[in-house]
Amino acid sequence: MNEELAALEKKIGDTVDRWNMLPQGCTVVVGLSGGADSIALTYYLRRHAEESGIHMIAAHVNHELRGEEADRDERFVRLFCDRYGIILKILHADVHSIAREKSQGVEECGREVRYSFFRSLCGPDGRIATAHTLSDNAETVLMNLAKGAGAKGLCGIPPVRGNIVRPLIGITRAEVERYCTVCGLDFVTDSTNLTDGCARNKLRLRAVPALKEINPAFESSIERTTQILRCDEEYFEHLSEGCLNEAVLPDGNYRMDVLKQTPRAVLLRAIVSAVGRVSRTRLGFDHIAAVENVIRTGSGAVTVAGGIRCAASGNTLLVERQRKEPPALWSIPLSSRGAELPDGRKLELHPVPPPVLKNARKINNLLFNNLINYDTIMNTGGVVRNRRPGDAYRPAGRGVKKTLKKLFNEARIPVAERCGKAVLECRGEIVWAEGFGVSQEACVSEDSRAAAEIIIKECR
Repeated sequence: MNEELAALEKKIGDTVDRWNMLPQGCTVVVGLSGGADSIALTYYLRRHAEESGIHMIAAHVNHELRGEEADRDERFVRLFCDRYGIILKILHADVHSIAREKSQGVEECGREVRYSFFRSLCGPDGRIATAHTLSDNAETVLMNLAKGAGAKGLCGIPPVRGNIVRPLIGITRAEVERYCTVCGLDFVTDSTNLTDGCARNKLRLRAVPALKEINPAFESSIERTTQILRCDEEYFEHLSEGCLNEAVLPDGNYRMDVLKQTPRAVLLRAIVSAVGRVSRTRLGFDHIAAVENVIRTGSGAVTVAGGIRCAASGNTLLVERQRKEPPALWSIPLSSRGAELPDGRKLELHPVPPPVLKNARKINNLLFNNLINYDTIMNTGGVVRNRRPGDAYRPAGRGVKKTLKKLFNEARIPVAERCGKAVLECRGEIVWAEGFGVSQEACVSEDSRAAAEIIIKECR
């Protein structure tokens, strides 16, 4: 084996072994965009799949954001996988439309689409391998530093998070490209990476080269810093949990005298954890400092992100959800034309032409679709309503049943908006939910005789 190739693969292998990224016998879904990083990772995993005892699947998402360039990338990964005998799964997703429907940013929505697709392929015990590198880690640290992040935000990209693994996190982007050269691997380049139109590209094209003039090993230096910070953060997190456990009262609130004696570095983390025990939300520093002031002064109250109220009451710090009036429930019979919702929007059913049904198998593989088997919803006494406690269904393509609450949380839909979301119920079962698409049971299949597209029209 070429000495340079052997050295690069040893660095990757050492990272994989150190973090136990690829357990024997597991399914590994590798995100394959066609860029140098993902091509190198896919090729490496393919070379070592047999000795590692893993079952590898490459997954490509066409976000339909870059027109012909996106189609070019798809063609490229198809040819690459055909050449090397790699199983490839492809998802087409209109991310612009999905983001608009879910009131999300395009980048955030694209990430959710990708990872939902990856999870559907790897199963509960599999791994998702992404091609983040040492260079990506350095850029992430700089991004978070520019935003004023604390120590946790400066810990960079973790090598392992849950079932997501990053085998290339120990090598730089330059080393990745050298690996491709040594192995004779072609790759495509996303043209958006070559302009400084976004913040990360500005760092990549301007700041990082300047820092590498000061220290050519800048990326490795950042990695050492993140390792130190991760150790420190783990220790302080351990202390903060101990502080909360000492201060916690039977009703779930906290003794102020214990919290007041806590060093500030520990107390600030304890505040984040205390709020996190009530609601999964991200606190900004101003909110954390405001709660700290309540604790130090022993008086006052503040409402932080997620609608969590933190208030002093004698020697007790109350951390609780704000009490609200229960939302009004509504339910509207479904007609062949759809239904008019209480907020003025209209849910419409648009019949799908027969030629489209010929592609039913392909349609059924798309996540977040709004095509429904027409026979499911007609003549069944269907109703359009808002959600109820305990509502759950199985979104098409995801393979699992989830509560609407969990789906809303994962999609980060504001609590105030959730009771306005429409749900379609037929025969006592949810067959469609706004923002998440049809159920597995109601989706279009090859046997469907008729289909309709569910469209929500905004009020004018």
